[in-house]
Formats: sequence, C-alpha cells, structure tokens
Amino acid sequence: MVLFVFNPDTDLALANGVGNYTPTAPVRQMIQDLAMLPIWYADPGSYVLAEGEANQEFLEEMSELFHLKVKLIPLKGLPLVEEPIDVCPWGWNRSFRNMLNRAGISMNYLPNDFELDEQRKLSQRNVVGVVLELFKDEPGFCGISRNVLKTSGCEKYFNMMADMGGVVFKEPWSSSGKGLLWCRDAYTEKDRNWCQRIIDTQGYVAMSPIYNKVQDFAMEFYVNEQKANEVTFLGYSLFDTDIRGSYKGNTLLNNEEIERYLMDYVPKKNLQKAKQMVGGFLGIYGYRACVGVDMMICEEPSGMCIHPCVEINYRATMGYFARILKDEFLTEDAQGRFMVQHFHSNNELVAFVEDSRKKAPLEIRKGRIHSGFMPLVPVTPMSMNLAYIDVY
Repeated sequence: MVLFVFNPDTDLALANGVGNYTPTAPVRQMIQDLAMLPIWYADPGSYVLAEGEANQEFLEEMSELFHLKVKLIPLKGLPLVEEPIDVCPWGWNRSFRNMLNRAGISMNYLPNDFELDEQRKLSQRNVVGVVLELFKDEPGFCGISRNVLKTSGCEKYFNMMADMGGVVFKEPWSSSGKGLLWCRDAYTEKDRNWCQRIIDTQGYVAMSPIYNKVQDFAMEFYVNEQKANEVTFLGYSLFDTDIRGSYKGNTLLNNEEIERYLMDYVPKKNLQKAKQMVGGFLGIYGYRACVGVDMMICEEPSGMCIHPCVEINYRATMGYFARILKDEFLTEDAQGRFMVQHFHSNNELVAFVEDSRKKAPLEIRKGRIHSGFMPLVPVTPMSMNLAYIDVY
C-alpha cells in the first residue's frame, strides 16, 4: 500500500527539532484545507490521507472528470492495514513519523532516527553555502551565503553590504519565503533581537546579500537512493514571490517554454551547467525524495547571472506540483497560473470562487483542462485556504 500525505508544516517541525511538535492553529487550518492536494500527484492505486464527506465527494467529482484512480483513507483507518505501507509525505520529520506510528503504522515501514537526523541536517540552510562554493569560479553565476554565529557578525555583514542593497538573514530551517529578515536600509535593535533569538534557538542565522533579482525559478529533481543515488531532472518551475520573498504562485508552462524564457537572460549552457552541478551534489548528498532547488536570475555589474542555489527543499514543492499540473492535466497549448491563497474569512473565499467561476468557466477537452478556473481542493463552510488554477 502506498500512502500520500500533505503535511506542509514539515519545515516548521524540522526547525522545532523534537518529536512532539504541534503546529499553530493557522497551520492546522491549512493542513485541513489542503489535505486533498495529493490526489493530483499520487500514483494510480494509491491512497491519500484525508477524511470526511466533502473530501470524498470532491474526489468522486474529480475522478469522473480526470479519471483519477486513488482512494482516501482516514487516520483511524491505518491500524486496519495489514500489508506493508510505503509512506510518501510532502516531507519527513520526527513529529510526523511519530504521529503515523501512534496511528498504527509499524516502525518497520518508517524512517529511523538516524535517517531523520541526516535528512534534517541536509534540510538546513548551511547546505546552500556548500553548493555555492562549487560555483564560485564559474563565470555567469553569483551567490553568497554565510552562517553567522553572533549578532556582532550580523551587524558587520550589514555594514559591509549596506551600500550594495543590504542583506537578508534567514532561519536555518524555513522555506517559501518564511523565516526571513530583510535589512535594506538599517540594522536596528529589533533586527538584532530577531537574529539573537534565532541564534539561541537554532544555532546560527544564514546571511546573503540582497541581489537585483530579475526572475525566480527552480529545478526539480528526484533522488533514488535505491539506485546509488540516481538523480533524475523532473523539470523547471517558474514562480513568483512578493517583495519579502514569500511564495505567490507558479506559472504553468511546459519545460521547453520555461527554458526559452530563461534563455532570454542567460545562455542555455549555463542552465545546463547548473542542472549538472546541482544534480551531482544531490547524487552525493541526497536521499529518496523529490528535491526542489530554488534559483534566481540576477542582474550583476558583469551582466545577467544565475544564482544556482537560493535554498534546497528536500521534500516535495509547489514547483513540483505545478510541473505535474501542467504536464498531466492541461492541454498542450494551455497556459495558466497555480496559486495557493489564504483568505481572511470563509465568506471571502466562497465569494472569490463564485466570482472566478463566472469570469472564467471551466473548459475540459479530452480529459484535460483547456481554460478556466478550478479549485484543486474542496470548498467547504470551514475553508480559509484555497489551492486553484486559472488556465487560459
């Protein structure tokens, strides 16, 4: 039995570092609202951890439209499973592993403490600096990441780079634009306190210059440790962030279209070099998982450059999910946007969905989306978060 689970709090659990992490109420709400996302990428014949009438009705509706061949199973149903279980979560951490064990899955089918500790080490931001060192003498590339152990070092780096755009300090375990402190014009007492808190709780802060970014993108890989850490390139992800680096959404294009777009800024040979060198790193320092490596096109005094490693996500990513949406569920000539959005109230969310459906009615051709708006998860009277696509 293969079980897929959407646990988007995995980076927060890694930062917590213990086996009994409890997410905050907003995070629990997101987990509940988006639990059905794996139905779009789960293997045929597998199960998705979700329950409730609304989820079952949504699965039946989507299965009729897109011939999905997955089933739902509630947490309380796991003890009834007698056959071996292969669990495919969004990401692994001790708290999630322990939750599955308490729910009835034998430790024989779950990662042990050593494996989880190794994954946690790889998932922190100090790995970024190791990757960037591989590119330091390569023309057409940029990127600096330093680990800072004292707040005096944070202030020193800011003073060194204040005239060049400032610096961004980062928590060791965070992602999707979270856990970032942007110091563009000043390094204040409030900033110092933030850095001190992170150093006290997580050991250090990572520091990077603020680059003149032109475009965010990522490369998605799969590492198969059962085949001597064979690394497969799954494709590109083209995404947007806001001014603070928080994830906004993905553009749905095929790989060739994304590559041509990026080649307007940098040569193809540099994209290929980034793919080969990062893939080579993952082949040595990887484990069985999807891995998303966030990158940037930056404008430097020497010209356009690739920042080949903004962060490494040793887990599934929204870019990986967007890649599957485009390749498996959109018609060949369709383009669009994939978004995950939080709303202040359920009424606001419902009104947004109703208005979007009126403006962009869904059109399906031969089992694929050609145009229109569609939620990717059920819209319930309790929903506060929505994943959706807008195709044109």
